Amino acid sequence: MSQGALADGWPADRPELSWVQGTSSNVYSIFMRYQELVPSFTQQPESVSGAEMVGGSNNFAVQASRVCAQEEKPQHVPVLLGSNDVCNRTSSSSSDAAANMYSLDTWVNALRAGLDQLAACLPPGATVHVLSIPRVDFLYAAGNAKSLHCPYIIWPAVGICRIVTAEKSGARRAQIGARINEYNAAIRAEVDLYEANADGRNPRGVHFVADWQGSIEEGFQNTSVGTYVFRASDINGTDCFHASVSAQRKLACAVWATNPNGAGAVGECFE
Repeated sequence: MSQGALADGWPADRPELSWVQGTSSNVYSIFMRYQELVPSFTQQPESVSGAEMVGGSNNFAVQASRVCAQEEKPQHVPVLLGSNDVCNRTSSSSSDAAANMYSLDTWVNALRAGLDQLAACLPPGATVHVLSIPRVDFLYAAGNAKSLHCPYIIWPAVGICRIVTAEKSGARRAQIGARINEYNAAIRAEVDLYEANADGRNPRGVHFVADWQGSIEEGFQNTSVGTYVFRASDINGTDCFHASVSAQRKLACAVWATNPNGAGAVGECFE
């Protein structure tokens, strides 16, 4: 998502259409919003399509190490990881559709592995903005509303996020959503601990912020990235899954609204 993959339907990364690093006025990205405040503002993105929080060669810890290796340490680091942690897991044949997803302990350890590095290397006063994971389980309904080609032709052919797209039971998709909620709640809890310098986690005084307020089921719909229910117009028509240009713009708006340097109401971004 941070690479703008397939935002305009073209099967490739489209970083110019990314919510965070984009340069297109159609998206009005976080980068562009910072440039309005500080014309000399520059960026050095480290995101990689397909990256997970937990696993793989570009997980959060690896990306954080690349951030820390930059010659000029950044003042602002937005983090959005987690959808691939869900979509890369195999479907479960047990009564629990989330059985093959990462445990909460595994998730938290991976989150800390990245936050520890950023806390140790960023300049005092820098901001780390950790975003909640989108509810990819709701993309099932969005894809079905987009076109019947999505569930019956495109998703099986491409093999995209089969833990969700191959799951016909709404109750079982809700089990996956519940695990995503647990991940998001853990993000908020851990970020709060770093912000408070609990157990000496943040000795340099880095500012840690999370957008998560609570789950949709708890009445917090449209208050964070993780509580927006994607619609058919929010996904591209090529793979019927990745965020469209309009959705990238919504995400940029919502992230900016929860950014300490930003402004606006998250709910208005998703109208």
